[in-house]
Amino acid sequence: MVDFKELLDEDFGAQSLRQGSVVNGKIVKIDDTGVYVDIGAKTEGNLPLDQLLPSDLPRLQVGDEIKVKVLKQVEGEYILSKRAVDYEEAWNRLAECQKENEAVSITIDSAAKNGYIARAFGVLEGFVHKSNFDSKPEIGGSYKAYILDMNRRDHKLVFTRRAILEEERLLRLDEEFSRFQEGMVVEGTVDSLTAYGAFVRVSENITGLLHISELSWHQIKRPSDIVKKGEKVMVKILEIDPEKKKVSLSLKATQPDPLTTLLPGEEIEGKVESIADFGVFVKLDNNVVGLVHNSELAYHRFGHPSEVCKIKDKIKVKVLTVDAEARRVALSRKACEQDPWADIHAKFQVDQVLDVEVTQVLGNGLVVKLDEFFEGFVPIAEISSERIDHPKRKHAAGDTVQARIMNIDTKRKRIRLSIKAVHEVEGSPVQAAPEARTFDTKPTAGKVTLGDIIDTSKLIIEEE
Repeated sequence: MVDFKELLDEDFGAQSLRQGSVVNGKIVKIDDTGVYVDIGAKTEGNLPLDQLLPSDLPRLQVGDEIKVKVLKQVEGEYILSKRAVDYEEAWNRLAECQKENEAVSITIDSAAKNGYIARAFGVLEGFVHKSNFDSKPEIGGSYKAYILDMNRRDHKLVFTRRAILEEERLLRLDEEFSRFQEGMVVEGTVDSLTAYGAFVRVSENITGLLHISELSWHQIKRPSDIVKKGEKVMVKILEIDPEKKKVSLSLKATQPDPLTTLLPGEEIEGKVESIADFGVFVKLDNNVVGLVHNSELAYHRFGHPSEVCKIKDKIKVKVLTVDAEARRVALSRKACEQDPWADIHAKFQVDQVLDVEVTQVLGNGLVVKLDEFFEGFVPIAEISSERIDHPKRKHAAGDTVQARIMNIDTKRKRIRLSIKAVHEVEGSPVQAAPEARTFDTKPTAGKVTLGDIIDTSKLIIEEE
């Protein structure tokens, strides 16, 4: 009896296995001649090894489900291809990637004229120009790329990595920017010079501007007076703008500010640079220019500063005030005409505790007033037993504080004091002795004469 259902199934099965059909099957055997697949026919289909991708064979196992294309039927045996299925699917995936503007992974197969042959999804060959690489790519290496041109009918495929290179450059740039912070000191190389400054490369992709005003603490006419092209320099990062990809640099910020080397009360030589109606501008040895006001030029009366000194005259001046923020230095010439330091030890001694007035708050300490002439300096480390980042955290100009004289340097005309020494000696409070009873026997105190002792004794008797 004829089974019509079986005949009908065979007829539909035969239709589904026509040449060009894509069917699902199951691997039933693998040997040196090929792979045999159950595709629902009376006999297994034959999948030759050349119809597989080289990467497929090591992964395939008996029992795996596989999608194949029927190439032809020879003497009742179906010849199959997985490569053809992969090829069609690869074109479909490429079309989708092109539509969505998605990057694909390509593998460099070989070198070609002006570029390289690359393969996508293991089956589709295309071309990529050599300009799409920062350096020579590795044969067999994998790279990301976009589809520049694609023609399925003509089997034309061109890849591009221009956008990838830009993306990678921006990523590297962001990564390099993340390594830098404002305030860091880094090494750079001078790339070029302009009238307004120099451009310094601080990393592979970051070049910052070193403005002419940040080249030196003193005024200069040309950047080339300070730096040369190709020269390596240490620069401080002043400002970073990752969005605009800009970096502002400073060379002078890596060098000591000459103003900080000047201490109020210090005497120093300088040369008269210019003369104005209100005073004289003096250039000091460290290139700092300060003003000697008319009131500080001399004790005697004069009509015009030019009556006291001439341009290029070398004169000795005393530093009165230093304003680093405003870049101003006030000097005095008349303070050097008479030397009140000659008898300073009649007034002050080491270890003497005084009430002093804070006249100036600097970054590295306090300038204090001892009397109508003498000023002293309290270093930041001697302000408090606590660690402070700036003296203004503790004191302001006009404050009256107690301070102990730690050192009297008559040679450099400096007085160093300590506020914390008044309150702490080995962790215990200190009771200050009466000033008239304080004697300084250290070398900085000078010689103590019999007259000094008699005068002091009189003072003690009068107090009693």
